[in-house]
Amino acid sequence: MFLVAGKIVEMEDVLKLFTSLGKYISCCIVGHLIHGLVVLPLIYFLFTRKNPFIFLWGLLTALATAFGTSSSSATLPLMMKCVEENNGVTKQISRFILPIGATVNMDGAALFQCVAAVFIAQLNNTTLNFVQVITIL
Repeated sequence: MFLVAGKIVEMEDVLKLFTSLGKYISCCIVGHLIHGLVVLPLIYFLFTRKNPFIFLWGLLTALATAFGTSSSSATLPLMMKCVEENNGVTKQISRFILPIGATVNMDGAALFQCVAAVFIAQLNNTTLNFVQVITIL
């Protein structure tokens, strides 16, 4: 945060900064939408041969809570209730898999960090070559 604040103080063209921030936010949102609405449902479909959006519909309350709290740990009890009652997952499976997933599955945060690294490099007028971009990914 202080790195961004320092750059704001240094900039002569504030419009350029806000344009860059807009692109950064848009890139994060689009990346998360692609990940959540294309990649994860595709993986679910390939493994189960079932419609992933029907499964997601059963998780709507838990997903809204997760979005509002920004915490997978705070949403965990509600997620367990939703998968057990709405989607018919057994308690043994949900109580074993969901805590592991809430702890280990931080792919959205990883996406955010990669975009942030590229944004900071561009903010400092640093050109990243192919190897550096792959390293960030």
